[in-house]
Amino acid sequence: MRVDKSAVFALVAFTLAALPVAAQEAQTVEVMPYVALGSAGVSPVGAAVTFPVTSTLSVETDVAYRRGEGHIHALSTNTSVLWFLPRLGPSTPYVAAGVGLSQYGAPVFSSDGPPIGTQSRLAMTMNAGGGLKISVNDKLDLRTDARWFKSFGTQGSEQFRVAQGISFDAGKR
Repeated sequence: MRVDKSAVFALVAFTLAALPVAAQEAQTVEVMPYVALGSAGVSPVGAAVTFPVTSTLSVETDVAYRRGEGHIHALSTNTSVLWFLPRLGPSTPYVAAGVGLSQYGAPVFSSDGPPIGTQSRLAMTMNAGGGLKISVNDKLDLRTDARWFKSFGTQGSEQFRVAQGISFDAGKR
């Protein structure tokens, strides 16, 4: 677990060290509602807010919802770093990685064996992937995002998600 704490600390330190650079550039916060398809246990709807740090680096927070095991209403949240690669016409590819928390349903067993219910639990997750951001106009972008998610703990699992969303600027340029 020491490696996980070190990785989170390095991510936060790197982000905070780059913050003074953001004041020199005219960039805005972007909001992206999305729908997703993926493996079992992946969140099908959510919203992400991207905060620019430099012209090629952003920090994104994400909140998602899914109908979980045992019919629980499972929420998840992630914080990721997005590194934007050089533009290819109207498209900008990016690489993403981050950490988060995710709810899941853990079975509750009776004394004679079969499950009798589900209890909501929380697991730490990490994600990695990338995507493509296609500019429609000055304030609107289409975004396709593919991510691999790995949760840790006694009920750890892996998921893969492809999300499609419309990203719009939440402020002035």
